[in-house]
Amino acid sequence: MFILLYTPLNVSAEALATETQKVVLGVVEFPPLVIKNKETQDCYGEAVTISRTILELVGYQVEVECPPPARLFERIRKGHVDITLNVKGTKAIENTVTFIEKPFSYLSIVLMTNSKLKNNKTVAAIRGYDYVGMRQELEREGYTFFDMPNSSDAIQLFQFGRTSHLATYEAPYLFHIKSHANSIDDLVVSLRKDIPTFLAISNASTKKEELSDKLSRLLALSDNETVIEQMQTKDNGTR
Repeated sequence: MFILLYTPLNVSAEALATETQKVVLGVVEFPPLVIKNKETQDCYGEAVTISRTILELVGYQVEVECPPPARLFERIRKGHVDITLNVKGTKAIENTVTFIEKPFSYLSIVLMTNSKLKNNKTVAAIRGYDYVGMRQELEREGYTFFDMPNSSDAIQLFQFGRTSHLATYEAPYLFHIKSHANSIDDLVVSLRKDIPTFLAISNASTKKEELSDKLSRLLALSDNETVIEQMQTKDNGTR
């Protein structure tokens, strides 16, 4: 069960939850934080559980959607998705979301290189992701991107030797190679960026102001650096 580290946070959350409303939480496949069930198309994982818990604490019923990134960004722009998780600087949602300032977590973006193909300037990536400017930097240097719908497909394209490079968040890549044989012998990390990710509220959401107010007040009750640190996994009740 996920609980908040500080008991007063639970108490204060009850005061914030005045009435129950539905919000749509949109996430993209991002194992192990967000894992998509291939049969049901439902998503689960630590990021989903923590986000749902926080939203329920401030009085919302939560509906989770996990479409491909390009589709999710469109639904955010139209206000069909109320809240999501993303990094600042993602051009696909630039000026369409308001970020909750406390970081949700920190992530590492890496550029993986197959040393045997390093002179081939091709990069597997996720469609709609600019990787905090990495895409633009590489395109200026003459790299060609092959965009896939999600992280798993991009990783597989790279693993099959179809591209010489892979732009990816490190966590999904490590998760993938735990369950799939790594087919590349001479693999190097040629670039790394560590960045924060945030809860982001759609500017087109009818609940934008109340969501921003409730979440900001809730998360300000703890001095933890990130939202994930503000939560803990525990099997037996609260402290």
